[in-house]
Amino acid sequence: MLFKSYHKEFCRPPNPNAEHLRCVAYLDADITEALPYLNTALGGHQYFNDPPSLTLKLPGKLVTLRPREIAINILQDEEEAESILDWLRQEINQTWSKRDTIKPTYAAPSKPRVLDILRRLPKTNCGRCGHSTCTVFAVQVGERTCDLEECPFLDQSGYKATVSQPEMSEKGRDARK
Repeated sequence: MLFKSYHKEFCRPPNPNAEHLRCVAYLDADITEALPYLNTALGGHQYFNDPPSLTLKLPGKLVTLRPREIAINILQDEEEAESILDWLRQEINQTWSKRDTIKPTYAAPSKPRVLDILRRLPKTNCGRCGHSTCTVFAVQVGERTCDLEECPFLDQSGYKATVSQPEMSEKGRDARK
């Protein structure tokens, strides 16, 4: 187990009208060596070697992992922070325990081009994916806030030809929603 516990602090953003919270969790261990493995396993949005950090893009929020802290923005409440932090603690420790089977990634994956994604979609604007149009859906896939496989009309060959997205566990998908 790489890290066991953390203590957290909450604050409001500087905007006086903001109703959401920010959270910083201070870890009991240094996770620097795990960051490239987590970048592979969780599909990082941004990765930096110096200073070491990994940013994950979850729906409506950014989560940044640094050597001894995790920062989360745009939280509804402390309970949401706790849920995300518990998921991350589990993912970090599982990834670290499986690091011999994971190829570390020292760069952020390139974003798929929205037009390439859109070309593969049916352009029916049916809404069955949960988005109002195929274009909106393509943008969300490009931003990695939803998965291309959520389009019910796109077969697996179209999915694989369109974009390479990292595999994410069901828990990861649940935490992103």
